[in-house]
Amino acid sequence: MSSDAKNGGGGSPIPSDSDSGGGRGDVWDEEANRGGATPGENDEKIIGEKEANNSGGVDGADIHANMHNDIVTEEANRNLMTMAVNATIEEQITQHAFNESLRAQQDAYRSYQEQEDFVGRVDSGTGGSPPPPGDATESGLGQQPGVEENQEARVPGMMFIPGPDYTGNGIHTGYNSDQDRDEFLDGLARLGIPFVEADPVFPVENAESQHAHQDSPSLRNEIAEESPPGDFVHAEHVPTFDIFGRKIPRMYAVTVACLVALILAVAIVVPTTLLSTNNANTEEDPRKVRIANEITTIAQGDVKNQYSPQGLAMAWMLGENNTQMDVPRDSELIKQRFTLAVLFYSTGGESSWTETGNFLSADHVCEWSEQQVGCDDKDEVTELNLADNELGGILPRELSYLSRLKHLNLARNPGLSGTLLSEIGELSSLETLDFSDNSFEGTISANFANLSNLTYLSLHNNALTGTEWSTIVPRLQNLRHLDFGKNKFSPNYASHDQIDLEYDTEYGAHRDIFGLTHLEYLDLSEIDLRTSQFFQFDIPPTIGNLVNLTVLNMASSGIGGRLPTQLGNLIKLEEMLLSGNELGRAGINPSEGIPTELGELKELKRMSLESTDIGGEIPSTLGKLTKLEDLNLNFAGLTGQIPHELGRLDDIVILKLGGNSLNGPIPAGLFHDKLEELWLIDNELSGSIPAEIGNATGLQYFLAGGNRLEGSIPPEIGNATALTAVSLYDNMLSSSLPDTIGNLLELDSIELDGNGLTGELPSSMGNLEKLMYFHAADNSFGSTLPTALGMLTALQELGLTSCGMTGGIPTEMGNLVNLSCVTHA
Repeated sequence: MSSDAKNGGGGSPIPSDSDSGGGRGDVWDEEANRGGATPGENDEKIIGEKEANNSGGVDGADIHANMHNDIVTEEANRNLMTMAVNATIEEQITQHAFNESLRAQQDAYRSYQEQEDFVGRVDSGTGGSPPPPGDATESGLGQQPGVEENQEARVPGMMFIPGPDYTGNGIHTGYNSDQDRDEFLDGLARLGIPFVEADPVFPVENAESQHAHQDSPSLRNEIAEESPPGDFVHAEHVPTFDIFGRKIPRMYAVTVACLVALILAVAIVVPTTLLSTNNANTEEDPRKVRIANEITTIAQGDVKNQYSPQGLAMAWMLGENNTQMDVPRDSELIKQRFTLAVLFYSTGGESSWTETGNFLSADHVCEWSEQQVGCDDKDEVTELNLADNELGGILPRELSYLSRLKHLNLARNPGLSGTLLSEIGELSSLETLDFSDNSFEGTISANFANLSNLTYLSLHNNALTGTEWSTIVPRLQNLRHLDFGKNKFSPNYASHDQIDLEYDTEYGAHRDIFGLTHLEYLDLSEIDLRTSQFFQFDIPPTIGNLVNLTVLNMASSGIGGRLPTQLGNLIKLEEMLLSGNELGRAGINPSEGIPTELGELKELKRMSLESTDIGGEIPSTLGKLTKLEDLNLNFAGLTGQIPHELGRLDDIVILKLGGNSLNGPIPAGLFHDKLEELWLIDNELSGSIPAEIGNATGLQYFLAGGNRLEGSIPPEIGNATALTAVSLYDNMLSSSLPDTIGNLLELDSIELDGNGLTGELPSSMGNLEKLMYFHAADNSFGSTLPTALGMLTALQELGLTSCGMTGGIPTEMGNLVNLSCVTHA
C-alpha cells in the first residue's frame, strides 16, 4: 500500500466479486438509499458501459488481458492455499463489504483505462490525458457489471484496488503472484494515485462449487446465491508470511505461533512452578545454586518432582539446616547428607520409623544418632544401623554414594521390599551386610561379587529367587558369616549326577561354597539344594575344609545320602542342624547311619537329625560330646538300644529320641538335674521307669508313652517338682498312682491311658491346682471318684472311660467351672 493510502486514504474492506449478487437484499437496500440506485439498475449500466467501451475500438477484455500480462506471473497457482476459519468470523463481516468491493473494482478498472502512461497498451487516441486524482465515478468511465453508474465512491479521490485472490477460482480480478501485485501498486505510487487495496479472499468451504464456476465470471451472482454465508471470508488486508511455499496471512500465522508458545509455556513453566520449593531463591544465592547443581549430578531419581524422595531431599538440602555448606569444599558431606535424606524419605522416615534420632537435623550426620549412624575419624559415614525400625518402601540407589560404608544393617524391617540394589555391589568397603527378615525379592546382582571385603552376609528370610547366588558367593573369599536361609532360590541343575568340583584358577579355590575356608557360620536352611552344584543330594566331602565353622544349618534343604565322615574335621562346630532332609532315602550313596566321627566334635552343643530317616544305631561315640546341650534324634529311623554313654552328657538339657524303633531299658544315667526334656515316645523301650527320675529336679517334660514299660510309677517321681507334662500312655504299667504325685504342683497334663493301673485315685491330686488335662482311660481304678477332684479348678478335660468306676460324680465337681469335656463310664 502506498504512503498516500496509509496517510490520507481509508475505506471499508473490499470483498471479492463472487460474494456480490443475489441473497444480499438488505445490503443493497442500504446502498440504494445512499447512492440512489438499485442492484438491477447498476447491473444494466455496468453492462452498457462495457459495451460502449468495446464499440470505441478498444476491447475491454483485451485491456483486461493486457493489464494482466503486465502485472501477473505464472506463480499464482503455487501460492494458493486453503485456510479454514470458524464460521463465527464470517458472521462478523457485514454485508456492507460486498458493495464496497464492487465499487472498489469499478474505480480500479476506470483508473486502468485512463492511466495510459502506466498501461502503455491502450490506444492513445481513445482518450486524453489521465484525469487528475479524484472521485473515480466522476470521470464518466465505464463500470463493471453489478455496480451502479451513479454510485458514489466511499472515499472521494481514493482509488480502490482489488485484493489478492487466494481462492483459486479465477472469478475475481486478482494477481498471479505477490510480485505482480507489488509491481502494480508501485506503479500507482509513481503516478501519485492514492489507493486502498481490498482484502485478500480466502476459501473456507464449498470449494467445489467455487471451482465449478472459475471460468464463468458472468455467473458470479448465481454463485453468490448458491454459496451459503461463510464461503469466503473477507478481512482487512494484512501482510502474509511465505511458509513452505504458501502465503499465510500474518494474522493467522501469529495466532498459531501464540498458541504454540502458550502450550510450551504450560509444559515448561507449570512444572517449573511446582519446583518453587526446591529452587526458591537459588538464583539469588550462588551457594544454593552450586549445591543444587551438585545434587543434580548425583541424584538417581527425579529431583524436579517435589514429592519424590529425591525432590524432598533436595528441598531439605536447600533449607535452613544446611546453610553452612558450600561446593566444592563440602562436596563429600553434601553427598552424604543428601544420600541419608533420600534414604529417610524413601523408607518412611516421616511416618513409620520407630526411632528417628536426630535425622535431618542441622547437626553433622555423625551426630544424628550414635546407635544409627557411625563415622570414622574423617567424619565419613562408615556404619548405618536401622534394624528393627519399621522401615518400609524401596531402598534408594543413592546408597552407593556412602563409599566408606563398612557396616549396613537393615534387618527385621518386613516393610522393606523390591529387588536388591545392584549398586550395593559398589560399596567396596562393606564388611557386614544384614538384610535378614525383610521382603526383598528377585535375584542377587552379579555386582555382589565385587564385595571382596565382605565378612558378614545375611539375607535370611526374604523372597529371593534365581540361581545366580551359587556363582557369586564362592567369590566372597573373606566371608565368615553366610545366611541365605528361608528364601526361594531355584535349583541350579536338573541332573542327579555327582558333579566334580572344578578348580578355579582365578580365585585359587574350589568354586563351591566349601572353598570358603574362613566361614564360621553357614545357614542354607529351607532352600532347595537338591540339584544345586554344591550338593547333588550328597553333602560333598569338601565340607571338611570348613575347619573354622561353628554353625552349620542345612535343615529342610533337600540334601540326601550319607553324611560324609569329613564332618568330623569340623572341630570348632557348635551347632549342626540337618533336620527335615531325606538322608536315608535319597542320594547316590546309601546312608550308613550317624558317622561315629561326629564324636570328635568336642565343641558341639546342638545337633539335630530330626525327620531324616538316617537309620542305623546311635553311635556310642556321641557320649564324648560332653558339651552337648540339645540332641534331637526324633523320627530318624534309629534302631538298637540307647547307649549308656549318653548318660555321661551331664550338660544335656533336651534329649529327643522319640518316633524311632529303639528298644531296651531307659538308661538311669539320663536323669540329672540339668535335664529339662526327655522324649522317648513311640519306641519299643522296655523295663521299668528308673527311680533315678527323682534326680531330675529340673525335668519339665517326661514323655515315654507308646512303649512297653512295666511295673509301677516310682514314688521318686514326686521329687521332680518341675514337671509340667507326664505322658505314659499305652504302656504296661500296673499298681496304683503314688501319693507323691500330689507334689507336682507345676503339673498341667497327665496321660495315663491304656495301662493297667489300679486302686483309688490319691486324694493328694487335689493339690494340683494347675492341672488342666487328666486322661486315665482304660485302667482299673476304684469304683468312685475322689471328692478331691473338685478342687482342680483349672481342669478342662477329664477322661476316665473304661476305668470300672460305678459310683456317682461327687457334688464337689460342680466347682470345676472350666471343665468342658468329661468321659466317665
